[in-house]
Amino acid sequence: MDKKIKILVVPSDNYGCGYFRSRQPHIWLQENYPNLFDIDIIMLKDFPRDISLDNFLKQYDIIHIHKQLDKNLQIVKMCKFLGIKVFVDVDDHWDLGLYHPMSISAKKEKWWIPITEHLKIADYVTTTTPIFADVIKKYNQNVLVFPNAINSEEEQFIPKPTPRPNGRIRFGFICGSAHLNDFKLIDGIAKQLPKEYLDKMQFVLCGFDTNGTRTIYNQKDGTTTQRPIEPKESVWYEYEKILTDNYNIVSNDHKNFLNLFIPQQQYPNLDEPYRRIWTKDINHYATHYNDIDVLLAPLKECDFNKVKSQLKVIEAGFFNKAFIGQDFGPYQLDIKPMIEKGGVINEDGNGLLVETSKNHKQWAKYIKKLIDEPELIQKLADNLTNTVKDKYSVATVAKDRARKYLEVMGVTDVEL
Repeated sequence: MDKKIKILVVPSDNYGCGYFRSRQPHIWLQENYPNLFDIDIIMLKDFPRDISLDNFLKQYDIIHIHKQLDKNLQIVKMCKFLGIKVFVDVDDHWDLGLYHPMSISAKKEKWWIPITEHLKIADYVTTTTPIFADVIKKYNQNVLVFPNAINSEEEQFIPKPTPRPNGRIRFGFICGSAHLNDFKLIDGIAKQLPKEYLDKMQFVLCGFDTNGTRTIYNQKDGTTTQRPIEPKESVWYEYEKILTDNYNIVSNDHKNFLNLFIPQQQYPNLDEPYRRIWTKDINHYATHYNDIDVLLAPLKECDFNKVKSQLKVIEAGFFNKAFIGQDFGPYQLDIKPMIEKGGVINEDGNGLLVETSKNHKQWAKYIKKLIDEPELIQKLADNLTNTVKDKYSVATVAKDRARKYLEVMGVTDVEL
């Protein structure tokens, strides 16, 4: 190569999708192929003000920009005018449907319009799964699948499992605040587990948070005001009530402690069928996996959820945890059920999948199965680790990305 390929990466944020879709893969490219790529990662708000936008952009060969709203459209159009190759990344459906907490705002403000405009004019669209790629092809045929990936050398992704309290098997939920409709699929699960099972297991709710605001509309003058939410207005409180059968499976002392909502405080007696673990920052969130043995991932069937990433499967595998998830969408991509129809055990199975029509009984059934036969937990975990460890490592996925960047720039004489 005569010169390095110069790439501008514009993340939507510094965490979540901004981390997995923009920052992490390009930092890896820069660190591992410094002779091939010269990469700048700059958020839109941090663009330089001392030179014109076109003069700033024209120094780059490629721009990778995570889908945002209309403020990015001008940049994408200018890059196209300047002959810069444009990669637009999208990891969530632009139609939030009926169940997302931001659905009303998205519909009212027509979020889908600028997002789909980005897709139409991009040279390439990158996304997380082949399922989503098929949807995106309605707007742009040049779709590339670069799945979310894990850097196993990053400190938070190095497994450091903690001991089970009194040998309890820990069934964990690691999620954000937009999953109430997913949690509702398992409402009543605690009642389906007899005391002899509750005494051997623990539900672990990871990421508990009481931050947030509530908007108050004044119908008389049309004005709005905001106030901090009360702890019992948090969606996490709703999650917790579902998992604890409205606190009926915990001791009175534990219930009273939980209802104090003391941030980051842990109830001293961990030997109970429920545990709350408070939220962690983006650089430590993955360490939640050290406090669980089996990840539970219910998922409401809808178009928005169908195209989501399989990141929970990937993370569970990298932490050598067993996985029970919905038999739907992203979880069908890599999970081969260990329990087949008729109860037949497939020794090569790497997870358990719950049929939507059996939400009312199959989650509890699988939990009981793993408590009765705990040796299956390690078998599931090992099989899942073997499934994901190479396929979804940042090295594998970033190399695929590097090959595409080289191809786009007409570079054919480089061996990666």
